Amino acid sequence: MTKKLGTKRYIKNRFPISRFFLFQKEPWLLLICVSLFTFSSCKNQQKLITLNNGKCLLDYKNAKTLSAKLKANEFRFNKLNAKLSVESLIDSSSNSFTINLKMKKDSIIWMSISKFGIEGARVMITRDSVQLTISFGEKKYFKGDFSYISKLLNTDLDFEIVQSLLIGNSVEFYDEDSKLKPGTTNCQYTLGTIRKRKLRRVMEKGKDLKESAQSIYMIPETFKISRILFYEFNPDRNLDVQYGDYTKIDSLQFFPLKMNLNFRGTKNISIDISYTKTSLEQDQSFPFKIPSDYEQIVY
Repeated sequence: MTKKLGTKRYIKNRFPISRFFLFQKEPWLLLICVSLFTFSSCKNQQKLITLNNGKCLLDYKNAKTLSAKLKANEFRFNKLNAKLSVESLIDSSSNSFTINLKMKKDSIIWMSISKFGIEGARVMITRDSVQLTISFGEKKYFKGDFSYISKLLNTDLDFEIVQSLLIGNSVEFYDEDSKLKPGTTNCQYTLGTIRKRKLRRVMEKGKDLKESAQSIYMIPETFKISRILFYEFNPDRNLDVQYGDYTKIDSLQFFPLKMNLNFRGTKNISIDISYTKTSLEQDQSFPFKIPSDYEQIVY
């Protein structure tokens, strides 16, 4: 059952801070997962017209119209700075921490991850690389790309997905009529799509790769995404992200201040994120250095 936004179901563990970043067999991978995946209501929206039986009355919109509305209302930025409060549940381990986030569109995603006000990890993501330093416990670093992480998670993960999920946009999809399916569910418009990039999965020899799909739920008044489901044509591998508390952060664009994410695959990951600070187009720097005494995580 999908967890409702705004509820608290996680119990914070009280354990030494060093275990926050080194608490499972592959702690660096779990930290990357939480960092990268880092989710319906909308403020100032008008009430929907409802029928006597309680069902919402929505005007029919074909797939092309919904696709155009979705793209026209995407969140646009060049530089984004934000502070996030995060609660995560990875299998049976729960944690809470904060993230200072800086994003330069289509170029860099930088994160500083802290617990109890002390930085414990730093992440630098570009279109073709993922780097991580862990400063608590055994001092380690990871330097590689998305391919190994995707292989371990048995799913597809890239820069576009991470950037889009963090700002409430959809991942690029085919917009041919034959690949789009419009609809309405629970007083919202829906659009079924096929992703442009084929899924990278660890497959048995002789089996074909299948294209991955996404189902997008849109708020009728703003055509912002309230929920997005990624399907990998396997019931044990899917991603379900819900967005809420949309607020205008630049007097023009709506931005989701709350996110709930559930990933089901090699690991079961559930994450609640609240944006506590956001700003656009401010000067940025992306400090990242791997100290000489850090041990490399080799794969």
